[in-house]
Amino acid sequence: MTWTIADSKLVYGVNQKDLSHLDISSNGKLELVIDGKKITFEEIVRHFCTTTKYQDCSFAIRLPQLIVSQIKKLFTSFRVAREKYSYKGSYHPIYPIKVNHSKFIIDTIRKAHPNYAFESGTKSEFILLKEVLKDEKHRLIMCNGNKDHEFLEEMKIAIREGYTICLSIESVQELKDTLTILPRKGFQLAFRIKPYVSLHGHWGTSSSRHSKFGLAIGELVEVMNLLKERKATSLLTTLHAHPGSQITSLHDIENYAHFMATVFRLLHENGLTNLRAINFGGGLPIDYDNRLDSLFMKKYADILVKVLAQELPALQPELLTESGRAITALSTIVVVKTIDRYAVFPESAIDEQLKNHFWSKAKTLLHAKSSKEVLANWQQWEDSQLVLDSLQHLHDFEHVTLLLKRKLREEFFQHNDYLEYLNTPAAKSLLKPEYTVQGNFSIFNSICDLVLVSQYFPVIPLNNLHLQPETLVRLFDITCDSDGVVDVYNAPVSEKKLATKDHFQLTFPKELTLGGIPVGKKDELIDSYFVIPLAGAYQDIIEFDHNLLGDLPDVLVTARTDWQITLLTGAESIGDILEDLGYHFPNSNDPYFDNGGK
Repeated sequence: MTWTIADSKLVYGVNQKDLSHLDISSNGKLELVIDGKKITFEEIVRHFCTTTKYQDCSFAIRLPQLIVSQIKKLFTSFRVAREKYSYKGSYHPIYPIKVNHSKFIIDTIRKAHPNYAFESGTKSEFILLKEVLKDEKHRLIMCNGNKDHEFLEEMKIAIREGYTICLSIESVQELKDTLTILPRKGFQLAFRIKPYVSLHGHWGTSSSRHSKFGLAIGELVEVMNLLKERKATSLLTTLHAHPGSQITSLHDIENYAHFMATVFRLLHENGLTNLRAINFGGGLPIDYDNRLDSLFMKKYADILVKVLAQELPALQPELLTESGRAITALSTIVVVKTIDRYAVFPESAIDEQLKNHFWSKAKTLLHAKSSKEVLANWQQWEDSQLVLDSLQHLHDFEHVTLLLKRKLREEFFQHNDYLEYLNTPAAKSLLKPEYTVQGNFSIFNSICDLVLVSQYFPVIPLNNLHLQPETLVRLFDITCDSDGVVDVYNAPVSEKKLATKDHFQLTFPKELTLGGIPVGKKDELIDSYFVIPLAGAYQDIIEFDHNLLGDLPDVLVTARTDWQITLLTGAESIGDILEDLGYHFPNSNDPYFDNGGK
């Protein structure tokens, strides 16, 4: 089989969709692509290692230009949709800062567009935005989340100081408190409702009548009547809901849009005529596993505008969305330095005669007539009770097990019925990678959603990408936790059958998942690197200092006339982490207590 660069791009998912900022050079090096300019990750690593004190360290690359490009893509999608349907209502995006509070993220969004709005979900986030936007008070601050009396008093001060605030109402008591504490002018109200539709995704429970967030229909009627009683209907400008994150079904999004349009119309008919905007919340997904429609963002905007144009032709409300993940996920790439490589099975025999003895038994299990029979033969070998009376016996038995496993794996994928049995325990055992690689990082700190919500992250080697992969490997971190492993590969859907040299199939006619990462040369994985893209949403915020392993160094990479590679922050020191836990060692001379440049 002749392996091509196009095959590699298919297998690793680069140069397309949400990994279009990655590419593969003709000699198999992974490249970063920004505004048409290319640089290899090898060059970035070399610069990092020679200009900082972190020669053997993993690090995070921060890419502000990819935030700007996503913002432009979002604005363009809604502009095109509004022109297509002659829709007069304006479009205003909002960034929910819970997705990533980092200064470089918020500063980049501010600089990208003069009117980009921000959302706070807590009092702490609101105070942060007040400080950040003190010279840009025209920007909308959408206030979600629980609002106690202290929070409302903080808003009262902000209103007096001239900030632009829209406060979402999620309970009857919250509206009572708001109308008691806040003035009757200088701010806006939004009714946040539960979306009474079924939406699918990691966070689909944010929808339906059982959602954690928003007003149930009975409560919506109560707050509507209360607003009328208090003669404060002029404050209500926005209908708001949140469908959940990573909504990957365009059909679900259309149902949601119809529901919101209907409720908006009914509120108008009930006398709330100052209502002029619909905030559809978040939900716009990122294509982590390269399986979404390549035009998803464009179609998302088209659906929302089309539904409002059709159902509310006379009202044509303003559109607001709170896309966070779609804006910032691309902006961070974790670069993992590898420490060591381990083999599950011995790759050679000690005694050829002993090896031949075991192989004479093993080869009787070959040449099965179906995938089901292959798995039965593999299970028979695994269950065999051979007499192993020395380490040498055990060593050579394990070596023959490896040889048999590869032969059976090759047979398994040659039969037409293999898809029926891929999820069986025997198949999972047969398809378990035979090599592991240790990376100098913590999954719990860098990509914690892998553990928390089984979020898939692509993992790509830096080199040898032009070659047919030799094998699959599992990547594990340096924590003392068995969950600290990345071993998921969401295979691309393709009719072209691609496989590793040791017979792991890499492409399938339908969506399937394997338990490993393709690598070009397994013997070159020590002191090498992997990259984990799409880590810019939530990972920096919901991180854990598991085993007292803190933040990696941050490297800012931009493509102007020339590439600029700058250390943004140093690694979090042991001293910093211990101080967060209440330990203070002011007289320590240990260099690891240095703050690392933070």
